[in-house]
Amino acid sequence: MLMLGVLATFLVVLLEVVSRYVFHHSIAWGGEVCTTLLVWITFVGGAVALLDGGHMCVDLVMNRISSPGVKKVLGAIGSLAMLAFAVCGAFGGWKLALRTWNMTTTTLQIPAGILYLAFPVGCVLIAIVCLRQFFAALGTKGE
Repeated sequence: MLMLGVLATFLVVLLEVVSRYVFHHSIAWGGEVCTTLLVWITFVGGAVALLDGGHMCVDLVMNRISSPGVKKVLGAIGSLAMLAFAVCGAFGGWKLALRTWNMTTTTLQIPAGILYLAFPVGCVLIAIVCLRQFFAALGTKGE
């Protein structure tokens, strides 16, 4: 799904460049489509990166701890901290999406809330991954 978003963004940008420099005519909706796609790719991609272990992490402290039990507890605490951020982001993002839903975008004339909905959707996906990692860190179901 993310690859389709990246491919669609690439094709719209390519179409816009060809249209602008070959035909001397700009496509009005190109920038809006690309912006919306990139925002969605960013927030959904963040959850995918977290699931795949692709996010940056500073493991200086974890590498110095030799006790597997302490590592489990710290991993669980880290997952809960990320979960708290994701839950707050989901609620705040949902409120923002609802507030902007009745506004329309300039060229596409679609609800502006569609753009802002990417954040709470991404946060819900991140929360699911955090719960999975929390239970995995405790050594119970989830991994």
